[in-house]
Amino acid sequence: RLNAIIMAPVFTGAIMMALRRYNPPKDLRHSNNLKSILKNLGDITVRSNLVDFTFKNSSTLFLSHSKILESMNTTIFYGFSKGIHESNLVISMSEKEKIQSQFADEIMTSTQDNLSAISIALPENNTQVPGLYYQIFKRFAWEGISLHEVISTTNEFSVLVENDTVDKAFSAIKKLGH
Repeated sequence: RLNAIIMAPVFTGAIMMALRRYNPPKDLRHSNNLKSILKNLGDITVRSNLVDFTFKNSSTLFLSHSKILESMNTTIFYGFSKGIHESNLVISMSEKEKIQSQFADEIMTSTQDNLSAISIALPENNTQVPGLYYQIFKRFAWEGISLHEVISTTNEFSVLVENDTVDKAFSAIKKLGH
């Protein structure tokens, strides 16, 4: 191969050294803060045997929801999120019949059994760290893991995966700090 400008030979080693010396712009480098958070993620909790329900939003949906909350055992996994057109409820499989009964008058658009949640405790300053969620999602994509659902609060992040991929997903999260 020849350098087109000076017609001199180009060696692979010279290209490799030039790439190693290249210093990316500051805004493209991983911040030390991001690396620190990824290395020191909080507790990781896995909950299995979950079911996910999706309902169309209605004027009665919150009434059905409140009745479930009143009778719910606080030790079970429970996640609820409301979107513009639909709401999602993720709960332990032991409560499936109760949900189906309580929400019988609602329009259920989908349900999925055999799910597991992996929840990660995030440090309080996580909202000030650009790229944190990107790194998590990128790791799942690299590992070929499909996410069924994502639930988050300010300092806690949960992903729902099918039961047969939970080990692979847990391993992917553990690799984030390396």
